[in-house]
Amino acid sequence: MATTPEPAEHLLDGLNLPLLRARVTLRLMEDATLPEYKGAMLRGGFGYAFQRASCPVSCWGHSHDCTIAGLCAYRQVFETPRPSGVEWLHDLRDVPRPFVIVPPSDTRTRYKAGEALEFGLVLIGHGIEYLPYFLYGFDRLSSMGLGRAHARGKLERLETLLAWEPAGQIIYQDGRTLSAAEPLPLIDTRMVQARAALLPADLRLTLHTPLRLKTRGSILKRLDPPSLIHAICWRLSALAAFHGEHPWPVDYRRFVDAARGVRIESEQIRWLDLLRTSTRGSAPHTMPQGGIIGSAIMRNVSEELRALVVLGSLVHVGKACTFGHGGYRVEGIEGLG
Repeated sequence: MATTPEPAEHLLDGLNLPLLRARVTLRLMEDATLPEYKGAMLRGGFGYAFQRASCPVSCWGHSHDCTIAGLCAYRQVFETPRPSGVEWLHDLRDVPRPFVIVPPSDTRTRYKAGEALEFGLVLIGHGIEYLPYFLYGFDRLSSMGLGRAHARGKLERLETLLAWEPAGQIIYQDGRTLSAAEPLPLIDTRMVQARAALLPADLRLTLHTPLRLKTRGSILKRLDPPSLIHAICWRLSALAAFHGEHPWPVDYRRFVDAARGVRIESEQIRWLDLLRTSTRGSAPHTMPQGGIIGSAIMRNVSEELRALVVLGSLVHVGKACTFGHGGYRVEGIEGLG
């Protein structure tokens, strides 16, 4: 028998994991041909540029030999040390990174010199402390070039975004870091709960980047509320343990049980096949990154589950989150009968 979740005001207690949303604008200096789905290009190039922006030449490609791992920005962001005293993470192979790159929503491939490429960025927990390194990393990425032809560009702007808003405050413009008139607009769990309380019990989820989830060893081809809630809770727990002030002390199985009461209607979901090339290891190799995209209505979503769904939309969920995969939009639907 399913247990009843705790009241919403207690759901995220103990989860100290602030978030910062931003928008990055790169200005292309040359004509460019870029892939339709740009998350892998941006994430792969950024990791390469980040190390070159933050590490001495002797560490490039040899971060495992770093002698100051505890102080190294690259190691903290891309190869985060495992926390002590968290036994359930001992077999976690895919350590979460404290950021998400949100690729452009369009699939255009041709860009003229002078056009802008805009994409989103979410920094998570301690990852917010490395914002200057992200700035420098994106600047280095644009000067190194984008796409197979390495079309050069420049970092034009970084704007931190207000919670739930498409605009905010420009903190970097044309090579100059601007003095912030206000503190960074961080999103905390109380704000998420307040947002969830304003939403109705019927939600529309629009999966705008591939969502790749596994349950019992099989990849899901349809939206399944218990699997979605389980994946969100797992990701939040891992992010909190690696990049928060402390682990999230919650047994989330009761929320997975509660999700069995959520009904899916008007499902318009399809599978999108994607491959990416990884250069990690001795030789380049391709990796599957396909997942489901589309939309569906979730009915009878309780307030505590709405809070999880809202938070999951910010940090993304499933595989390849740093590439922007597992991103979705949450909208309330009133008056469904």
